[in-house]
Amino acid sequence: MNILIPHKWLLEHLDTKATEAEIQKYVSLCGPSVERIYQIEGESVYDMEITTNRVDSMSVRGIAREAAVILEQFDVRAKLIPSKIIRNVKIDVSPSQMLPLPKINNDPKLSKRLICVVLSGVKRNETPDWMAKRLKQTGQNVHDAVIDITNYITHELGHPCHAFDYDKLMKTGGEINVVEAKKGEYFSTLDGETFTTVGGEVVFKNGLDQIIDLPSIKGTANTSIDDSTKNVLLLLESIMAEKVRFASMTHAIRTIAAQLMEKNVDPNLAEDVLLRGIELYKELTDAKVASKIYDQFPGKKAPNTVEVTLTRINEYLGIDITMEKVVSILKQLECRVKVENLKTADSNKKTAGANKAAGANKVAGAKNANDLITVYPPTFRPDIEIPADVIEEVARIYGYHNFPSVLMDTPIPTHRQKGVDFTIENRIKRHLSSIGLQEIYSYSMVSEEIALKTDSLENHLKLNNPLTDDRVYMRLSLIPSLEEILDQNPQTPELSVFEIANVYPVVKDSLPNEKLHFSIVSTLPYREVRGIIESLMLKLFVENFNIDIALGSENENIGVITATNSTEKIPVVLGAIKVQDNGRTVAEMEFAKLLSVVKTHPKYQPIPKTAYMVEDMTFTLEPKTLVGDLMTTILKLSPMVTDVKLKNQYNENFSFTITYHDDAKNISAEDVEPIRKQVAQVLNSIYKAKLVGEV
Repeated sequence: MNILIPHKWLLEHLDTKATEAEIQKYVSLCGPSVERIYQIEGESVYDMEITTNRVDSMSVRGIAREAAVILEQFDVRAKLIPSKIIRNVKIDVSPSQMLPLPKINNDPKLSKRLICVVLSGVKRNETPDWMAKRLKQTGQNVHDAVIDITNYITHELGHPCHAFDYDKLMKTGGEINVVEAKKGEYFSTLDGETFTTVGGEVVFKNGLDQIIDLPSIKGTANTSIDDSTKNVLLLLESIMAEKVRFASMTHAIRTIAAQLMEKNVDPNLAEDVLLRGIELYKELTDAKVASKIYDQFPGKKAPNTVEVTLTRINEYLGIDITMEKVVSILKQLECRVKVENLKTADSNKKTAGANKAAGANKVAGAKNANDLITVYPPTFRPDIEIPADVIEEVARIYGYHNFPSVLMDTPIPTHRQKGVDFTIENRIKRHLSSIGLQEIYSYSMVSEEIALKTDSLENHLKLNNPLTDDRVYMRLSLIPSLEEILDQNPQTPELSVFEIANVYPVVKDSLPNEKLHFSIVSTLPYREVRGIIESLMLKLFVENFNIDIALGSENENIGVITATNSTEKIPVVLGAIKVQDNGRTVAEMEFAKLLSVVKTHPKYQPIPKTAYMVEDMTFTLEPKTLVGDLMTTILKLSPMVTDVKLKNQYNENFSFTITYHDDAKNISAEDVEPIRKQVAQVLNSIYKAKLVGEV
């Protein structure tokens, strides 16, 4: 996510004399990437890219916090200016003029926090120039002060807020119920668009069961600010991130609020945003605080705790950083840090019971007496969860550019891995995608159900520590994985997918083999998939390839793919193609065997000195006739028959294109006539095929 940060606005939170160019250079080295500096409204504005896990940096205050730490590492004086928010909020009206808060029914499973206050006597004053300029610099529209204050403080502090028309809200029953919408309900946003719920979106409803807000995304018209607004309910909620994402993407309502909330904004920020909003409303709209602050915070959590050792930090980074430096960096990032004697800590853990025994793994490998670091990240850094996160923070603030650069001690290896050829892989992928197939990447681990489609579980390698409980076996074939993709896309009745990936045959008392396979699964009929494979073989310049009926099989929809080895000139079985019981056509080949028959360029074919003769013959065939065998029979009848192709089919009638050629002379119709009669006679004798027409 990119965010625009005006330089002068940043300096209201960051005490530094660093130039715009210095801030761009140094912050980009250790934190958010400052991609460019614009001149907007006559001032410098940073265009910054923030990674999705760092929602704490998606505000002016957040960038100032980052810059204050980073600039100091480059000996550039910088300090985060303490917050000046007034925390002692006094009610500005007499008891008789106080306005009641709406009745709020929050569902803790849907909203982690809900905080609000009533402001009375607001005036629809024009937005002051300084605020209007900053809103324009950050790409936002300018309305008037009552509306623009909410957008301003969202960008400044990083937590969305919303202003309701208090009187409209109270006229509809004075209730805010945090619930999930039912399917088929309607709501209109403040810009006049009407939407129908699909069910499951988190909404605010009043006592009449009407939707009065799409929280954390966009306000609705029935409670929005308008020219008649005199009283405002300033409210902040912390809807569950996955619910915000679901509603926003479902209805294609992509607002700044939605983009922030779906990334798990810290609900602890809500109070500061509310207090800042009260200050600005009082200053810019002459508003008065007309109620107590309502604050329900069921999602409040204890600070996260991460344990890591200095030994592990240095082992991961490959350098020696002192304990003092590590602690200094973490404290600058507003983490609480505790350093303790590892031996004492281990002793305490042992006496704490078996339920803490697993925690000892966190400090494995410690060597020094005072090696253990316990880190308590601030609530706005939920991304710091495991030791690796702490190490990453230390590394980036220390500066990746400060790490030593070491060249390899040996030359870069130039030998090619056996059974792998990325050039051929690329040719296969480009050809298949150009004729309508979709390349996919599936999991190497499969479920028990999928594994059983290939072989018994005893012949699969089972993982002791799988990433998920539903994928615990290493696959033996790509086909069940590709079929899973088709099962997950029922909305596409015609779909062909392919993949080049490893399978893992079990080796007794050893790690499994990694064998590269190439597979296709398609809803197309057998003949079309066979045609796809034949076209691929031609593209790869494979000589003498055949797709023959499997030995002993009476089903022409099971074919064995063979070709001639390009060096040893011996036949190689590449794989098979068949139709599954579910009607899908599948094919799988060993990639190493395929490579043994592939050529990088076609074999030179001299221009023939004599002409070819091409003609079609149509036969009526009995059901279940093996068409492939029939074509092979035609090809073997005479040396003058050089090629046979299935041209067309209509019901039981099959048309074949037969090519005749003689290197010694130009052949005529009289030369071909006896061969044509022989074809008709032999096919009728062997396959009971009836020629359509006359010879």
